[in-house]
Amino acid sequence: MKILSVFTNFVFVKRKIEITSVLEDYVARSLRRAGIKKVIAGVSGGADSTALLLALQSSGVEVIAIHCNFHLRGDESMRDQHAVESLCHRNGVLLKKVDFDVEAFRENKNISIEMACRDLRYDVFRKELHDSGADRIAVAHNADDNVETLFLNLFRGSGVTGLRGMLPDTGELIRPLLCFPRKEIEAYLSEKGEEYVVDSTNLVSDYRRNFLRNEIIPLIETRWPGVRKTISTTIKNLQGEERVLKWVQDELIAEADFLSMQSIFDAPDRFWLIYRFASAHGATRDIALEIFDVFEKKGGQQTIVGKSWKSGQGRLVFSMKGLNYMA
Repeated sequence: MKILSVFTNFVFVKRKIEITSVLEDYVARSLRRAGIKKVIAGVSGGADSTALLLALQSSGVEVIAIHCNFHLRGDESMRDQHAVESLCHRNGVLLKKVDFDVEAFRENKNISIEMACRDLRYDVFRKELHDSGADRIAVAHNADDNVETLFLNLFRGSGVTGLRGMLPDTGELIRPLLCFPRKEIEAYLSEKGEEYVVDSTNLVSDYRRNFLRNEIIPLIETRWPGVRKTISTTIKNLQGEERVLKWVQDELIAEADFLSMQSIFDAPDRFWLIYRFASAHGATRDIALEIFDVFEKKGGQQTIVGKSWKSGQGRLVFSMKGLNYMA
């Protein structure tokens, strides 16, 4: 029995070291690779952001934590704030707390509560990024979040850019936990002996993301076990595809202010080329569709959202006055 007990303890310690070291080593490498010395961390008190803060702290970079209190859940909102205060105090992390009147902001902007919270949160993050001279904003999105993002964008109607999900590093935002599923993050916290709060609204399927998380994806898993992992592989593949498409776009378009008719005719997908060219100059997909419609009709003159499309010299031109179609 004594030998069995020693063996069991050895296995437990080995597993603990593996899970903890893998996550923390990965986060530290991600930060070093990006040259990050100072980071802003959004911390809600939930499992993901708690794990993020601990991993950032273990990496040795300077961390400024920001907790956003939207005051939408009564006592639960204050519970979350107190949990973050305790977490940061115990780990010696500077914490900045911000209070919001979400309803007033939402009504003024005529947007959903979800979008209002997101806009308010990132406005604060970006201001602190600028004021503090930090290198990145660190957010705690995980692999399961990215699977949900793929579905949300799929249902909206999206191309590669939407289906490839969130990126691990945008140059402004870094998501060090993006390759870790929620279960591994919770296991990491368990082995660190760290508690976290649970947002009760995440358990309700009223919001689209929650509906996917709580009902749709678990249902899919009953038929296709391990589907989260395979979709994560698909996301990684699509991110590679997008990098190649970006390279092709740069080769074809670069910083040119016009596209020749010949290059459009030669393109295997004319709309793709027109859209990429137009979006590089600030045009939306809807405007690109209207440009394409004019192109297919072989000429004419048309004004679209203040931009002129003219017949002329066989090219699609961007100028300070707008985009011009000349057939």
